[in-house]
Amino acid sequence: MFPQSVHHDKSSKTLFALVAIVLCFLGVAQAGTVDIRPGADIPSVVNASPAGTTFIVYPGLYRLTEPIAPKDGDSFLGQTACAPPTTSCPAIISGSRVIGSLATFDGTHYKVTGQTQQGAISISTAQCQPGWDGCIYPEDLFFDGVPYTHLYSGFLPNILSQQWWFDYSSQTIYFHDNPVGHVVETSVVPAAFSSWANNVTISDLTIKGFAAPANGGAAIGPPGNPSQTLAVNWKIQNCEISLNHSGGVMINFGMQILNNYIHNNGEIGIYGGMGNHIVTDGLVIAQNLVTYNNYAHFLPGYGSGGMKISSTLGAVIRGNTVTNNDGAGIHFDMNAASPLVDGNIVMNNASGGGLQYEISLVSATFRNNVVVKNGVNLPNETTANPAVGSFDSVGVNSYCNVLEIPNAAGAYGWAVVASKHGTDKYLPSAGNTFHHNTVIFDGSHGWVGFSQHDPFDQPNFFANNPAPDFNAYHMPNASATTFKYDNNESGQNTNLTFAEYQARGADVHGTMDTKYNEGYPTVKITSPADETNVNGPVTVTATASDSHGINKVEFFVDWKLASTVISPPYNYDWSTATTGTHTVAAMAYSDAGISACYAVTLHKN
Repeated sequence: MFPQSVHHDKSSKTLFALVAIVLCFLGVAQAGTVDIRPGADIPSVVNASPAGTTFIVYPGLYRLTEPIAPKDGDSFLGQTACAPPTTSCPAIISGSRVIGSLATFDGTHYKVTGQTQQGAISISTAQCQPGWDGCIYPEDLFFDGVPYTHLYSGFLPNILSQQWWFDYSSQTIYFHDNPVGHVVETSVVPAAFSSWANNVTISDLTIKGFAAPANGGAAIGPPGNPSQTLAVNWKIQNCEISLNHSGGVMINFGMQILNNYIHNNGEIGIYGGMGNHIVTDGLVIAQNLVTYNNYAHFLPGYGSGGMKISSTLGAVIRGNTVTNNDGAGIHFDMNAASPLVDGNIVMNNASGGGLQYEISLVSATFRNNVVVKNGVNLPNETTANPAVGSFDSVGVNSYCNVLEIPNAAGAYGWAVVASKHGTDKYLPSAGNTFHHNTVIFDGSHGWVGFSQHDPFDQPNFFANNPAPDFNAYHMPNASATTFKYDNNESGQNTNLTFAEYQARGADVHGTMDTKYNEGYPTVKITSPADETNVNGPVTVTATASDSHGINKVEFFVDWKLASTVISPPYNYDWSTATTGTHTVAAMAYSDAGISACYAVTLHKN
């Protein structure tokens, strides 16, 4: 006789088998695990499988001919775990086809006929940078993974090296460079994963080369405008997402975008949220590397760069590295409400700001971010680009950020701006406060402060926004007129010295010196974690370092000095907490005299 435990196991298996037979007889398929190996047609396998299936994608290259349409509860998991860019994901899903071997030489160009693909075009060349009018077309041509410039012309143009032209009318692709010895691909499929299914997981995959159209296209995401009930609660994690013509990922309600390498997409890394009301809630974007996006050269003002997010409520943008994008680093634009932007590195993003909150609502918390050397305009760009800015928005609370402003025309520091919008619904700008930030100027360009451009329709702009305070400024010239604060509502936006700035009521507890080239300390509260509930006395622990050495660490509770520690370990025994929510911050001072802080939110029960 079998042992009792084995007997139960055998009976269970028999019961499951009988249930499966009955369900099969009734025409009801069962969800389970399906292995996908090279050669499989993934969309067909998914279409033939029930909702809730887990698809294990083995290493190999899968070239799609149509998007994968997940069903509710489906999971797509690379069989080999990866952590891009440190380790690549060997299960590769591509939206491109190889055409190099099909090319013939006509004496001037190489050409490939029979190319029937033609994705949707819903923008004009006015959204492209000068000389890059082909950005409107979803299709790309890649030589060994490098996107070539798509030429815009009504007739066969002069095609140079690293350029190509698509004669859609004759279904012929032309290019200059000899394809022999190279992998030449053109993108065909508009998306990798696209459906209205809920609770989809995509993990440990490389997803690249999709002809995602501008103005609503992405390699991953819903096939239309965001919804609160459809395509919700997707999780995209540990993936490499690149070489997609428009966006890498389009956001939606409840989406989690975690630990991905999102790079070299044609327009932008992560974007979405449309309409005139909040449609996206529960969004978390964390620990991603978002870099080198906008190879197709869309105008930064149109929406290129690292991330552009609209119509969201309570988004959490935390611990991402957003660097070297052509366009803004992290940009909220229209009807965003109450995001937390915490602990991100936003660096070297060109022709766009670092962190921007534009025409948005309720509140926003920008803290613990390193926002360095953003806003240098590329050729043919003349935009004004703040490190951190609130534009016609409500409630930005910006603190414990390090801002470094490059010595470049168009780049400037933090700003609260009242634009001239007349009497539209977005007025007034109110409740924006900048405090306890470290601001470093690399040269004579740039400014910080309040900029009033609508004194008629926003006559209480200065009264409605708390004066900035407790910020530390480091610049090459102590007499520089780098500050703006015309609290007389004149709209003149006069450039002021720091003394004049303070005399008008701004940064009365702030400091300014000429230690602009001494770097800044790194500080972090390691315990308790952010949003921890504490029931009694608790030890707050911080780490701090600087190449010059650390002079001291000050601990603040709700911005009141609670303790000063002059040597490690940097601990503060917090025993006087009252019931409620508190901001606890650690402020580190280097031996060179530069300070920086890190803050968490803690709850006392």
